[in-house]
Amino acid sequence: MKLSLILSIAALATASILKRSIGVQSFDGEYSFHAASVPPNAPEGYETSIVFLDNIIKRSATALDIVPANLERRYESLQALRRLQRRQSSTNDFFECANSNPAPASADCSIITKNVLATGNDLVVAASSCLLFSYRTCQAFFCSLCSTLTTSTDFIGSQLDTVDALCVADGKAGTIVGEEAPQYQLGFTRSGAGLPNYDVCR
Repeated sequence: MKLSLILSIAALATASILKRSIGVQSFDGEYSFHAASVPPNAPEGYETSIVFLDNIIKRSATALDIVPANLERRYESLQALRRLQRRQSSTNDFFECANSNPAPASADCSIITKNVLATGNDLVVAASSCLLFSYRTCQAFFCSLCSTLTTSTDFIGSQLDTVDALCVADGKAGTIVGEEAPQYQLGFTRSGAGLPNYDVCR
């Protein structure tokens, strides 16, 4: 009986680790699409929600640059990356920084990144829809562009940290686009600003 219980606990722990190893993966099945949870210690004003891309004009992906390797990352983001086994930034992940007047404050975007990394959610994101995270001047987003997919807040947080280093730290908004299926976009804008909608579906 005790051995059976130990094996059951080990199986549950393994399943949890495998779930948290997800970067982005295609998903086909029944699901509930909902916003990411808010960590219990999140500051007042930190909010999460969902939005759809149906009425947003598609943007060309021709101006995107390849995400560079070996960026400096915060400790929490490095820990999240170590938990991810399938996909981080790859040769098929690209980025674009955009002028924003006013720009989102880097300190506010950092609060979002820290809270996303602290969330511990595994999420299903419907095609042409987005998870939103907002705090003061900053709004973060993760969108599934072409098909329903699964992801984790570990992956989202580590990628937001990359956008912060590439764009927000220089006073700009920014987006990472994964052009390898399942395609996604992720990044920071000024709170209340419209989202991009990159044309990468094949």
